[in-house]
Amino acid sequence: MNLDNLTPEQMAQLKQRIDAKEKANKARIQADREAYSELVDETVRSMVERLQKLSKEMAAVKAGVFAAFDSIIQTKEELFKVKINRKSDTFSTRDGQMTISLGYRTLDAYDNTVDAGIAKVKEYLATLAKDDNSAALVETVMSLLVKNRKGELKASRVLELQKLAEKSGDPDFMEGISIIKDAYKPAKSGQFITVTIKNDEGKDENLPLSIGAM
Repeated sequence: MNLDNLTPEQMAQLKQRIDAKEKANKARIQADREAYSELVDETVRSMVERLQKLSKEMAAVKAGVFAAFDSIIQTKEELFKVKINRKSDTFSTRDGQMTISLGYRTLDAYDNTVDAGIAKVKEYLATLAKDDNSAALVETVMSLLVKNRKGELKASRVLELQKLAEKSGDPDFMEGISIIKDAYKPAKSGQFITVTIKNDEGKDENLPLSIGAM
């Protein structure tokens, strides 16, 4: 079509058709986007409802498992005349085919007296001679006293510090470490349950108990 040959009336009609087509196209796109948003909204609501139901069911099963084994742990204590005070327990079927471990995880935490213990240790370090052996000990101890991002000492490092203190035989060093140990107040961070089942080849396989592991 040669636009130069069109009359003003034809040009106006052509423009109207183009405008109408563009308007219809925009309306279609808007409708498609609205339909997409509605689909997302409907799907999210539907899936969240299903996941809420699953979450409640998993919480109920978890509570049931801990309740069942609380009774078994109590029976175990009475039967074997021992007081169980551990972070976790493991139970297996007699044939060894199925095993459940359950308990709670902890986070290293200390009360505010830990700083007094750290200060005591640093006072001891300041009294050391400035020879190579002492410098190496100071460097080792200071590295073990470094706190994590949450401002806490790692319990495993405190055990290493205790060994160094006992090896040194220095009463101030040992007192500082004793203060740090007494300040240790681990906090429970959450319960856990793990299940292993032997497959046909006799190898342990973990039972996935979280959506991410399935």
